[in-house]
Amino acid sequence: MNVSGLGISNSITQNLQQAEIKVTQAPNSSQVSSTSSTQDSITISEEGQKKLSSELGATLFKNAKEAQSDPETQEAQQKDNRTELEKQIDDLKEKIKELQAERKKLSGDNSEAAIEQRKLIDNQISILNAQLINLLKKQQDQAKSA
Repeated sequence: MNVSGLGISNSITQNLQQAEIKVTQAPNSSQVSSTSSTQDSITISEEGQKKLSSELGATLFKNAKEAQSDPETQEAQQKDNRTELEKQIDDLKEKIKELQAERKKLSGDNSEAAIEQRKLIDNQISILNAQLINLLKKQQDQAKSA
């Protein structure tokens, strides 16, 4: 029996990623005796087995190589022992910097659209600054209580 879809690149890995498992209750003994006589068997041709092993092997090799080739990311993840609050503060600071850079790009443009965009960016920066202040106060309170 041939496995359909073997000609498609990454077909097996895509199917495995989209797989869904459903748990059902075990059938009672009367159902087991009647269904045990009808069993399906599936065979995979040699070509299909080779294709399956090469696709799965390539995916496993790729994942292992990525894990080994990026030690800086692994170190960063291991050393990232910041609190959730500190991470949120850093995220807000980064968003504010991005918005400030975006606003700076619009500084020379005096069109109505640019003026509206700058107002929108200013509002977003104000909101993020307020959130940042609240988080910094929480962090300060935690430090006092510790």
